[in-house]
Amino acid sequence: MKKITFAVAMLLIMASFTVNFNNNTTQVLTDIEGTLLKKAPIIENNNGDYSVTFTVDQNVIVSSSLVGESNEIFLIENGNSNESKTLTVGLKSVNGKVSTAFNNIYESNTDVSGLSSSLFIEDPIFDRRPKGAIAWE
Repeated sequence: MKKITFAVAMLLIMASFTVNFNNNTTQVLTDIEGTLLKKAPIIENNNGDYSVTFTVDQNVIVSSSLVGESNEIFLIENGNSNESKTLTVGLKSVNGKVSTAFNNIYESNTDVSGLSSSLFIEDPIFDRRPKGAIAWE
């Protein structure tokens, strides 16, 4: 009987280290090569309130919008200041799911009035996104 009680106690102790009782989770997107991101973005779930924190150059213009079911974050290159800024953007859920994507627009090949400069590029640079977009249910 002592062995069974000890086994159950150990099982409960192990479970307490693996169960997330406060419903907080984080996810790091690691593939940021070729983007305007300086550090890997971190997506956080704080009891159902989702946000993403990321670092970019001080001159990068940041905008976000809900497009369909995805929280699109637009990063527009605007020169290089050699200084960084860290931003946190709230994410909205659609049908109980949260998804996001980073859209990078580079000043070297961007015609803001119509993006016509990208029509002749075989692999548009402004469409690079980090791999591993997250969708939580």
